[in-house]
Amino acid sequence: MIIRIKRFIIRFGGKILLLSEIEAIKSSKTSRKTIIYTFIMIVVTELLTWQTYFLHSIKGYPHGLPGSQIINPPTAAFLSLNSSGEFLQLIIMLLMPIFLILITLQRKIEISQGKSNYIFQTRMGTVNQYLIKGQITQFVIFTLFYMALFSFDLLVNIVLFHKGTSFKGVENSTINSHLLNLELAHPYLTYIWFIIIVSIAFGIYAVVTYILALSLKKTFLVYPISLGLWIMMFALPYSSSYFMQPFIEFDWKEYGMSMLSYLLICGVVIIVGNWIVRLRSHNSYC
Repeated sequence: MIIRIKRFIIRFGGKILLLSEIEAIKSSKTSRKTIIYTFIMIVVTELLTWQTYFLHSIKGYPHGLPGSQIINPPTAAFLSLNSSGEFLQLIIMLLMPIFLILITLQRKIEISQGKSNYIFQTRMGTVNQYLIKGQITQFVIFTLFYMALFSFDLLVNIVLFHKGTSFKGVENSTINSHLLNLELAHPYLTYIWFIIIVSIAFGIYAVVTYILALSLKKTFLVYPISLGLWIMMFALPYSSSYFMQPFIEFDWKEYGMSMLSYLLICGVVIIVGNWIVRLRSHNSYC
C-alpha cells in the first residue's frame, strides 16, 4: 500500500517538484522559523496544561494524583482545544492559512513582485501538468507535515498525562450524541482518526492557498483572502470546527454537514482558481 502511494505521488505529484519544494523549505529561513515556532507553541500549550493539572492539584494528593483527576491524553491534545494553552491553540488554528503561506508560498509571492505571473513563465503546453503537480505537491507536503505535528503533540500528551482517565465532564453530554459516546469509548482511536482527517483537510486548504496565489493578479491579496475564507468557514452554521475537533457534543449530522460544507467551498475555490489560471495562461500565449 505504501509503495502504491509513493508511486502515485511520484507519477502525478512529480518527484522533482516535490523534492525541490522540500529543499526550498529547508533552505528558507522564514519556512524553518515558522515550522520551529509552530512546534514550540504546541509544546508550550501542553506544558501549560501540565502545570494546571499537576502543580495546582498535587497539593491535595501527597501520594500523587489519581488517574481520575488527570486529564485523558487525547482530551488534552491540541485538536481537542481543551487545555490551559487554549489561546495558543486558537492562534495556530485560526492563523493556519498564514502559516501555510509562510512555509511555502511566501517565496513565490516575493518572486512575483505583486503579480501572479510566475506560472506564465512555463510554456503553455506544460501549464496543466505544472498545475496538477504543484497542487498535489502542496497537498502531500502539508498533509504529512500536520500528521507529524499532531502525532508529536499526542505523544507529548501521552508522556505528560499517561495515567489520565478524566474527560473533564464531557461524558455527561453523551446522552445527546451517539458520536461523542463512541469517541469517549475509544479516545485514542478517535484522536488518530481526527489526526488523519484534519491533516487531509489542512492539506486541501494548502491547495486552496496555492491556487489563490496563482490566480490573483495581486498575489499579496492571498493573505487576507485565504485568512478571511478560513475564518468564514469557522463562522458558518455548520462550522468547520465540528469535524476538526474531537470530544464535542455534536452528533453525526453536524459532523457530516460540517465536512461537506468545507469540501464544497474548498472544491469551488480550487476549480474556479484552476480555470482562471488556465484562461490567463491561454490569453497570455495567444
